[in-house]
Amino acid sequence: MSWEKSGKEGSLLRWYDVMEAEKYEYTVGPAGEQFFNGLKQGKIVGSKCSKCGRIFVPARSYCEHCFVKIENYVEVNKDEAYVDSYTIIYNDDEGNKLAQPVFVALIRFLNVEGGLLCYAEGNVKVGAKAKITSFQWPLRVKVD
Repeated sequence: MSWEKSGKEGSLLRWYDVMEAEKYEYTVGPAGEQFFNGLKQGKIVGSKCSKCGRIFVPARSYCEHCFVKIENYVEVNKDEAYVDSYTIIYNDDEGNKLAQPVFVALIRFLNVEGGLLCYAEGNVKVGAKAKITSFQWPLRVKVD
């Protein structure tokens, strides 16, 4: 592995790295498994804290408020997704201008903590209702 930084001390602009590994497997853990299995079934699965009742998306193993282990998984109403924030990408990672800009939105769900980054299309704006059009990772949404 090699690392290359560019920028001044304290104001890092870019960080390049090269991984010698040809393949890397990441273990998602029990909560991640519930979340990704839900996506395969067209569902958004979150975890619900048994102490405070908060629901987290993506699902996680511990409540960050109560510090209790979460073993309760619930389906989140995907029809209540909305755009919390977004960014527009104009260039690829080599600096070349894209044929069309790409919208990446953070979508959230009512009464749920957390959110999901998605490719978005349509009239993307903060607060707009988002409909999930593809559950393949990363998700894709259409914004009204």
